[in-house]
Amino acid sequence: MDCLAEEILATFKELGFDDEFIQNQRHALVGKNRFAILLWCNDLDSNCKAALAGRLGVKADDFNITLRTLTKL
Repeated sequence: MDCLAEEILATFKELGFDDEFIQNQRHALVGKNRFAILLWCNDLDSNCKAALAGRLGVKADDFNITLRTLTKL
């Protein structure tokens, strides 16, 4: 599994999502490449995006711009 997907799952755990939800998301992310995972991130709510951006060491606004830009490619 891509390390970005692992960070997403860790973010869900950090935010208190239950194990069943996290496992369902793990199944959704398995086999996706980084580009597909970033596109998938567009569906996250703003709290999850902000927490994930923090884990990745980037500003939430920059992360959101990146996600929006990728949808144009």
